[in-house]
This record gives sequence, C-alpha cells and structure tokens, in this order.
Amino acid sequence: MSSSPPAFFLEPGRSPAEPRLLEEEARHATQVLRLGAGALLLGLDGRGGRQPLRVRALERRELALEPAGTPTHEPAPGEEGAPLPWFEVAVAWPRRNRVEDMLNRLVQLGAAAIRPLVARQRGPEEVPARAPERLLRVAREACKQAGRAWLPELEPALTPAELAAHHVGAALAVLEPDSALSFDAWLRSLRPGPLGLGTRTRPIVLVIGPEGGWTEEEREALRARGASATWLGPHVLRVETAAEAAMAIAGVIHGRTQAPRFDAEPA
Repeated sequence: MSSSPPAFFLEPGRSPAEPRLLEEEARHATQVLRLGAGALLLGLDGRGGRQPLRVRALERRELALEPAGTPTHEPAPGEEGAPLPWFEVAVAWPRRNRVEDMLNRLVQLGAAAIRPLVARQRGPEEVPARAPERLLRVAREACKQAGRAWLPELEPALTPAELAAHHVGAALAVLEPDSALSFDAWLRSLRPGPLGLGTRTRPIVLVIGPEGGWTEEEREALRARGASATWLGPHVLRVETAAEAAMAIAGVIHGRTQAPRFDAEPA
C-alpha cells in the first residue's frame, strides 16, 4: 500500500458515504492514472477535509468510491494548529502568460487568499473581476502538488483605495524599493494568533504594486489606512517575482511544520 496515494478534489455537497470526484478529476484518474478497483486515493473537499477512499468499481468509465479510512480535517489558515496564518496577496495583475505560473507558486507557498489589484500604472492586460475557471484549475493542481487541504480564496479585484477600505483591522505591507523598513523585519514585528491577527477576519495582507509604480493617490490611500512601506531587496522586481518572494519569506517566518497523514483501512 502506498503511503502517498494520489489526491483528487471531490464534488461539493455530496454525502461522505457517496463521494464522487469532480468531472475533470475523474477523467484524470481513469484516463491518465488508469485507476481501477481496489486503488486507494485521497479525496479533498478544498475546505480542510481529507477523506481516504478506495475504488469499489469502474462503472462506465466512472469511479465508484467507498470510504477507506478515517477522514481528517486541517484547521483553516490562521486557526489553532494551522500551518500558516491567513496571508492575503494583493498583487497588480501581470500579463496573462505570467498569471498562471504566479498563481501556481503562490498557492504552493501557502497564500490563503489571492486578489488582483487594479492599479493605475499597470500594463494593458485586463484584470478579471472574478477568477476564471482556468485559474481555479491551476489552484486545485497546485494544492495537490503542495499537499494543501485548503483551496485559497481567489478574491474579487479591487483598487488600492478599495483594498485599504476593505481591510479594517488587518496588517498591510506595501512593497516599496526605497523604503527603510525591511519586509522581514516588519513580519517579525507581527504577533499572529488564532483569535487576532493573521485570521480570515484580520488578515496579513502583502500588497504588490505594478511595475510602473504607485501613483501618489494610491500610495496615500494605503498610507492613510496604516499600511507599512517595506523593502524586499535592492532591485526592481517583476510583480510576480515580488509576490512569490514575499509569500516565501512570510511562510518561513510564520509557518510551522505539519505533514499530512493518510491512514487507510486494509483492503
């Protein structure tokens, strides 16, 4: 029996006694991995739940599944026992051909929420008001790659002023190349806790502006909200590079080790 069976996302709203994979997940399981009767897999609900499953039968190219062990639940980011606090990455959207790689890495690094930022001096790429299905697929695949039990929230786009107004009680860091405060020093000054900062209601927000820089109006809106200007490194970075580097540093400073387990019943 493999200690690391393949993971797949489940259709939402179904009874744990009658689980079913999402259509594209089932297609991958049957046509690519060619799972058959007796195969073990791990069902994910994207909300912290992991359910050990066994393929009971292959019926008309569909997997009939049955429970194969005790389900487990991982706390949400920021809750007691979670691997990371609730980090939101608010980033000026890069070009379309760079978005998917950025999203993939941010999910692997543990971002709890990812939000497009509609900054004035961004490139010509349109910013989606809501995440398209292709980005949801990228997020699911990245979760499986990283062993995450929680899908990140792909939040609606906001302007910097809207972001500042939206996050009352949060801690905001704005990346600014000429700031005197280092980003890691700012992170170390925070004290995340399950009842306070670093939770869904009081997130830690990493704000990454466009390569063209902030306008003074945008900078003032964030400053008035109490956002801290922080320095990430000596060079001007692409937005996706800055976002990924910031999330990686945040995970190192405020992360904790938690390896997922899979305990299946014998066949």
